[in-house]
Amino acid sequence: MKKALPLLYLLLLSCFLIAQQKDYTNIKFKSKLRSYTKIKPKVKELGIDKKVFTELADLLTLDSFTEREKKDLANKLWLAVHDPKKFDFVYKDFSLKTIKNWGVKIKFEDINFEPNPYLAEWTNNGDDFLYIQWAVNQILTYVQLMTYSEKAKVAQKNIHDLILLKNIKFHSARSNEFAYDYLHRNNEILRKKGLTILIYNNNFDYTVCRIEDKEKVIKLFAMLKWEFVVP
Repeated sequence: MKKALPLLYLLLLSCFLIAQQKDYTNIKFKSKLRSYTKIKPKVKELGIDKKVFTELADLLTLDSFTEREKKDLANKLWLAVHDPKKFDFVYKDFSLKTIKNWGVKIKFEDINFEPNPYLAEWTNNGDDFLYIQWAVNQILTYVQLMTYSEKAKVAQKNIHDLILLKNIKFHSARSNEFAYDYLHRNNEILRKKGLTILIYNNNFDYTVCRIEDKEKVIKLFAMLKWEFVVP
């Protein structure tokens, strides 16, 4: 009986993972690109290695992820930035799910059935750092470690998209403030919990980490040419 339990567990786990995957049998994948680039992002030449993503995965998740989940996240981030073709192949289902509105009909737009979204983005982009930032943003947003809000009213809702902040009560947005100001006010609440919001200085993407880790996180993002600051 004891020997059968591990086998039963693996069987149930396999069934669960299969159930989580989307059924693509009736979908006609179609890329708008005539061909994909065969060049890979020059991450190593830029001084970026897997350690950057291992540390980010640890500092941004705190206790919300298990050690195994942190390792899995770091593996996905690293593969996505240094080999988008292999990432789209190895993590096909995950890759497609991270793309907002993939396979969803939007008015006046064709449905996106790009089969290799990360390789397609890298092919279209061609800029190492811009692609790396895009890939990391897609993945961190999907696993609820990063979100985006341009307006304060939207930030009032989206701030709860961050997995570390789901059960925290925040201020209501004021009619005359922007997302940056709204997040600045709520950092006062988070400071009492030892946390702080960090926002991309040239945009409205933001994440959260421990106050004691903020300089480390800012430094890691800076290695990706991504300037994050405390709002």
